Amino acid sequence: MQASVQNSFDAIQLQRSQIASASEIAAKAFENDPVFAYLTPENRELRLQALTWLMGKAIEYCIPHNNVYTTPDLQGIAGWLPPYQFSSDPFQLLQLVMQLQLYNLPFKCGWNRAGRWLAFLSASEQAHQQDMGDRPHWYLELMVVNPASQGKGIGSRLLQPGLDRADRDGLPCYVVTFTEQAVRFYQKNGFEILRNQKLSPNTPPFWTLKRNPRS
Repeated sequence: MQASVQNSFDAIQLQRSQIASASEIAAKAFENDPVFAYLTPENRELRLQALTWLMGKAIEYCIPHNNVYTTPDLQGIAGWLPPYQFSSDPFQLLQLVMQLQLYNLPFKCGWNRAGRWLAFLSASEQAHQQDMGDRPHWYLELMVVNPASQGKGIGSRLLQPGLDRADRDGLPCYVVTFTEQAVRFYQKNGFEILRNQKLSPNTPPFWTLKRNPRS
């Protein structure tokens, strides 16, 4: 019995056919996240719709690189971007906007949230550039566990394949996160805080963290 419980937590590759279900799980997990609450509609149904769309786009961006992990029963998702895939070059960012149809963001989240999104994305990417510069690194684009399954070690299991890959490459890992609980989770998995920042005194904070490779 114990072996079957352990197997249900094993990290496996997420399949394209699972993107829709994974997006719904991620949306529910981020529903009460302070930053996403600030960036998406106040109405719960509209917020979940917007978050499901956003999480789907994040997964779609990661999945071609074969570094999106889940469990056999889809209890969480960890999506990584390999070195040099995350770029701040304006032309590449424009290509990304078109590829993922991010120009629909105001329609999904509301026009009154569009300015907030632009400010937050600009601030987080500026922090990313200041933190890492041109150094190659693995970027953790998405890390989420089904709220009903949190506290069981699933997140650490899903994180491990990406950490192992970065260690084999001899490269650091980088993540942006939005709650103190998430910060503690990453610290437990070897990350160190680089910054704790706010866009303004009235906006929720975000943290950036880095994990150096293990020999």
